[in-house]
Amino acid sequence: MTQPTTDKIVHHFREWQNLENETYSLADNLQQKTSNPFIRMIMEVIKRDSQKHKVMQQFIIDALTKEAVHLTPEELIPLAEILDNHIKAEARSMALANACALEESRNFFVDFVVEALLADEAKHHSMLRTLDHVKGAVYQYGQAKEQHITDAFR
Repeated sequence: MTQPTTDKIVHHFREWQNLENETYSLADNLQQKTSNPFIRMIMEVIKRDSQKHKVMQQFIIDALTKEAVHLTPEELIPLAEILDNHIKAEARSMALANACALEESRNFFVDFVVEALLADEAKHHSMLRTLDHVKGAVYQYGQAKEQHITDAFR
């Protein structure tokens, strides 16, 4: 990626972060002006998502302007068991969310929140499966599978 392209991307992400600040403030303002629990919950979710988005955007900015992102076997291998347990927990959460969604409460507000929860659980599971895929590319003793194969033929 060329420097002008990187600079443009970083600029866009910084603008986006500013919009997340605005989104947070607007959601907070709406939340404070209502006593309706559904609206208050939606605004709380939006505020937290805005904060999460800013963290993700900053990660991208840092990845493009500071040290390149890396993930070594030494960092990942010790986390394998916890990662596996987390994937299983998210799968159970998705199953419960699916069960709730299939029941259809016939209450718009409940069904709306259940669908949002299901989407979040699916996203979490997908993110963890991606990390697990990276883990799977790492040889069990801390070498990438490709490196282990290359070393074996030397």
